[in-house]
Amino acid sequence: MEAGAVTGFSSAIAAYGFFFVPAMFAAMAVTSALWLFIGFYATCLAVCWWFYARRGAEAPS
Repeated sequence: MEAGAVTGFSSAIAAYGFFFVPAMFAAMAVTSALWLFIGFYATCLAVCWWFYARRGAEAPS
């Protein structure tokens, strides 16, 4: 029942990638932008691990 909302939200966030990635490459050095992306992805990985994959997680998968 909630799959439609999740798909729409994920698609909307993914669509921003086509704008923000080139804008970040234009606004700062490529190396700095890549380190920022790596930090963002590491944060996303840590949040997913904390809420879904660790032992005693609130919403285990």
